[in-house]
Amino acid sequence: MISPKLLAVHQPQADEAVLELGLPTDHPAFAGHFPDQPILPGVVQVDWAVRLAAELLGTERLAATDLQVKFRRVIQPLKPLSLTLRVDRSKGTLSFEYRCDGEIASTGRIKLEEAS
Repeated sequence: MISPKLLAVHQPQADEAVLELGLPTDHPAFAGHFPDQPILPGVVQVDWAVRLAAELLGTERLAATDLQVKFRRVIQPLKPLSLTLRVDRSKGTLSFEYRCDGEIASTGRIKLEEAS
């Protein structure tokens, strides 16, 4: 899957990262979803959270096993977008929050377990 453009990465703690993302109108994630009013698919949002957490927070040897996601508003191209990632190693969870124009667009929690 195609990654978002990372404009900035802030890592206030070892198990937390706040990313500023750039999504131009022609980003491949919008292809076919939907032609007249592109929105970022939920599956892409989850995939990015898992992959970016692996890259930035060291969860690469963990597998996502349980998923809870709430979608509050659509994410469209060219809007200011941030992604906050938090890993709670004691609980084995990854939490994420997408904000678009400063408002919560989606949140989720993923249970992580050792990959087999």
